Amino acid sequence: MKIIDDKTYYKMSELVEQTKLSNHTISFYSKKGLLPNTLSTSKNMKYYPQITITVLNMIKYFKENLNFSIDYIKELFDYYQIDFNDRAELILQSIQMLSSEIRNPISKKDLDKELVNEAIKLDLIDDKEIYFKTEIEVLNVYAELRSYEIATELINEYVITSKKLAKLERQLSKKVLEKTGYLPEILVLNILNSFKPYIFNRQTIEEFKRLDYE
Repeated sequence: MKIIDDKTYYKMSELVEQTKLSNHTISFYSKKGLLPNTLSTSKNMKYYPQITITVLNMIKYFKENLNFSIDYIKELFDYYQIDFNDRAELILQSIQMLSSEIRNPISKKDLDKELVNEAIKLDLIDDKEIYFKTEIEVLNVYAELRSYEIATELINEYVITSKKLAKLERQLSKKVLEKTGYLPEILVLNILNSFKPYIFNRQTIEEFKRLDYE
């Protein structure tokens, strides 16, 4: 670790130790444009900014847990214009990448106008010109749900509950940051990708089991 202009930098060997990735892999990611710019000293030694560890952990998570290819991760980084200077912003962008795959883009004008407007009004999707895979899946499910009278009530409760939970998550994250000065990006991704869906789906399963006894 080296302090240059009051900023922390790491050598390649330190990145390998911190992330458990090989120097070949890290160099490959750098050549693909997935890592922030390095700093070279007069001794021709390359140093990587501290945020590189966060970026590497993100890439590792996307590959190992979501089976994202490096080319697709590069597409995500380019689309969201990854900010290599702000760790908090980087974690926020990783959440966006996790929740909305940028595959199979469809123009708003090519979708059912009434369906899209209803979904926007219910706060299921954002109002924009291009929608991607996950958003289209949401629209398709909503198209099926809207034929049931209880659908709007159920969706409203989903949205209300998700907003309340999001505020609690933000408050908890703030407390963690205040206490430790650090919010592990992998913890955030694990909560979103596995822990939270498990908790919600577990309760849904329990409720559906009760149908057998009613």
